[in-house]
Amino acid sequence: MNLIDFFDAGVTSHPDAPCFADCGSDAPAIRYAQAGALTCQIARGLQALGLPPGFHGAVLSGNAGTAFTALLGILRAQGVWLPVNARNSADSNLEFLQDMDCDVLFYQAHYADQVAAIRAKLPRIQHFIALEDAAGPDLSVNRLIQGHSGDMFSSPPNPQALAMIMGTGGTTGRSKGVMLSNRNVMTTFANHMSVMQITGRMTVLAAAPITHTAGLVSLPFMARGARVLLMDGIDPQNLLQVIARERVSMLFLPPTVIYTLLAQPNVREFDFSALRYLMYGAAPMSPDKLAEAIDVFGPVMLQIYGQAEVPGAISVLTLEDHLIDGQVAPRQRLLSAGRRFPFTRVAIMDDDGQLLTQAGAVGEIVAQGDIVTRGYYKNPEATAEVQRHGWHCTGDVGYFDDQGFLFIVDRKKDMIVTGGFNVFSSEVEAAVMAHPAVKDCAVIGVPHEKWGESVKAVVELRPQQSLAPEELIAFVKNRLGSVKAPKDVEIVAQLPRSSVGKVLKKEVRKQYWQDQERMVS
Repeated sequence: MNLIDFFDAGVTSHPDAPCFADCGSDAPAIRYAQAGALTCQIARGLQALGLPPGFHGAVLSGNAGTAFTALLGILRAQGVWLPVNARNSADSNLEFLQDMDCDVLFYQAHYADQVAAIRAKLPRIQHFIALEDAAGPDLSVNRLIQGHSGDMFSSPPNPQALAMIMGTGGTTGRSKGVMLSNRNVMTTFANHMSVMQITGRMTVLAAAPITHTAGLVSLPFMARGARVLLMDGIDPQNLLQVIARERVSMLFLPPTVIYTLLAQPNVREFDFSALRYLMYGAAPMSPDKLAEAIDVFGPVMLQIYGQAEVPGAISVLTLEDHLIDGQVAPRQRLLSAGRRFPFTRVAIMDDDGQLLTQAGAVGEIVAQGDIVTRGYYKNPEATAEVQRHGWHCTGDVGYFDDQGFLFIVDRKKDMIVTGGFNVFSSEVEAAVMAHPAVKDCAVIGVPHEKWGESVKAVVELRPQQSLAPEELIAFVKNRLGSVKAPKDVEIVAQLPRSSVGKVLKKEVRKQYWQDQERMVS
């Protein structure tokens, strides 16, 4: 199969069902038959421009139905989709489009200034296509599709062909392009569908950017005729209202956004009874906040652990795994990343490339299977480095327990070595996050003359909360002991976050290591 086939399954089986609806818009939802016809016209229009199979296309837009149909049109024309996140900086988007050899760029009018800068610096891009009608020299989608049939068509299945090149989203240095084939993404969908019951015409809310998990995870649901609501930007009160009012069945959110929702004083006043799955991932989640989320939203939490190179499907903590005998599972269970997905091979490897099979043995988490990328675009050196010993090396350190649950103890580069002891920052972060006044945190190692590094916690508090640093240090020391407890706590108004909501620990760490030898990348 090709990636577009999942969307086509919805067009075939539910042509009259609502497909895309933009939150906050009075415009009626576009139905599957309409969306299918439009993607066919866009694909034929792209082919008429002379773009051959394998061209590289991007869509610079917030979450919108027009953007989703444009990216589907790229896929239908046998193009390779370059997911460019409009919430990233203009410079990082320009670098990504340049490095990934973009040929055609669709854009929303809101980003016209950014497009002007891209146009001036990237002559390789042959075609700029406006999603809305606008004056100027560029084609609009309406002009692109003029004279082209909306009759459905598909290309021969080509599972090894590239479907997309996803950026790694590095905050220091240039982003690497992860090449994902149709088979890679199809294996992700197979994994996800193995742990979720996708029945009837469910309502999926894409609140996080559709250029990442929120967009991809919609496609298996669309195969069953789901209605996809698109929200551009996350306002916590609006998000809670939409979930309740629109009877949302499924959505994906990073933990930081879930923390923000939990911090809303009126969060328990909303009706979440229609919610079947609240998928979370992209960063570890505090077990205490997770238990609170289950209490607030219901038994709907579903954790996925993955990377762009193994897209969203290394391991899963299912709905059932969050509970034991109908009660919230113990804290230790909630600390885990779940068990391996059925279509991904996962193991623990030591520094010499030997697999560690004993329960509790700590090493690097590695993966194999049809889900693993073939490598980084035009970067054979980085590809060879990450594919050592015939496995994809995640850079995450972890272990399996005797029940097959995977525990991630840290990123290799985030481990703190203090006075000869290894301290895993994720363990300290979980203890810090257990304090009821804490909304989010980043635990890092900072230079220390005697110990090499000392443990520091940079903390963001919940609204209207106050907390003395010494109180938090004592709180963590009581849980973890003096070696692992932070020696210093800094309260900040807001932690730096990426465009998809992940705390940028690199940015937090950078200010303390600017004149030191420790790597911050």
